[in-house]
Amino acid sequence: MNTTISALTDPEHVRAAPSHRDPYAYYGRLAREQPFFHDDANGWWVAASAAAVKGVLTSKICLTRPLNKPIPEALLGGAAAQIFGRLVRLRDDHVGDKLRGAVTNALRGVDLGQVAALAHRRAMELDGDAGETCSVDSTMTFMFALPVQVVAQLLGIPQVRFGDVMTWLGDYGAAAAAAATGIPALTAELLARGHHGAQALFDLVTGIRRDSQQCGPLLHALANEAKRVGCDDEADIIVNAIGYLVQGYVAMASLIGSTLLALARQPALRMQIVADPTLLRPLIQEVLLCDPVTNSTFRFMARDGKIAGQMLRQGEMIIVLLAAANRDPALNPDPDRFDIARADRKYLEFGAGVHACPADKFAPLIVEVAVAHLLHRGLPFEQLEASLTYAASGHVRTPLFKR
Repeated sequence: MNTTISALTDPEHVRAAPSHRDPYAYYGRLAREQPFFHDDANGWWVAASAAAVKGVLTSKICLTRPLNKPIPEALLGGAAAQIFGRLVRLRDDHVGDKLRGAVTNALRGVDLGQVAALAHRRAMELDGDAGETCSVDSTMTFMFALPVQVVAQLLGIPQVRFGDVMTWLGDYGAAAAAAATGIPALTAELLARGHHGAQALFDLVTGIRRDSQQCGPLLHALANEAKRVGCDDEADIIVNAIGYLVQGYVAMASLIGSTLLALARQPALRMQIVADPTLLRPLIQEVLLCDPVTNSTFRFMARDGKIAGQMLRQGEMIIVLLAAANRDPALNPDPDRFDIARADRKYLEFGAGVHACPADKFAPLIVEVAVAHLLHRGLPFEQLEASLTYAASGHVRTPLFKR
């Protein structure tokens, strides 16, 4: 059963695909017919097949940022540059390699049972704060609020600052995405808000880090892990604690939204899951395969070298199509069929290689709690499709529901 909606035209190019109404036939053709190619019109390479995508993600000569521009020039001179340049997911230096292990171990050391309980409690509190229950608007507010507020509590951020934190994250994230990818277009106002948000986040988490009574378990674990591997730069610890928030702000909200869409498009499946909530977990895993959040990512050549049999030059950019790789029959037989009972499911939402995301258990758990709560509370499934748009992004697929 295919849950996508037919579209009249393909995306203009791969960076237009994440916000396209239905890019998956396009992604599937690329995976099968153009596994690794140069887009002459736009000047970038594209990895589309599962083999090519894995090859790029695990290559030692493919970097997350250009060798001579680790931080986008537009961000230099402000607080956003400090956050962007210290995040381990965007670093390929020796310190970043060590700190990446600390970030991973701290997150994977969190008790998932406690995370689930925390998410349940916060979901109930958000219902109380909202007052209303079944509108499209309140559903979208909930899907963005719950994940980031759970992470905020794990860091020790007080509830009274949650609204500020979400605003600051949105401002920093928009400015960083604009500076790094060109989508949305970077304006002076967007950049100023991004710098302000970055500084405010840094100051808030710094204050929490210095207060042993306020410091939350995730922040405490990150500091301990960083010390264990010999990373004693306090700013690196603060920024990568903020990194948990940055990663969770859009990614988990997007997965909640895409899971709700899958349920809206298949009423029979929705009834099946209401009757047996244990099916939520494989549903979310199938959404990660068929309608992933991270449609693509960047890599840049550290030096001249061969990738997927092609000679690339230092500095050349590769757009790595994770969503296309998921649709490669070599990775998943019958990849266009939506099947929550799929055996041996494989997907690349969380990447591969040294930069693989460590939230592969943490993020789906929070999404599961969120969707289960919304199913129990009730929401207007019949209105989701009519209110659907996708956020402007060259890489991330974020459904937005607006009346």
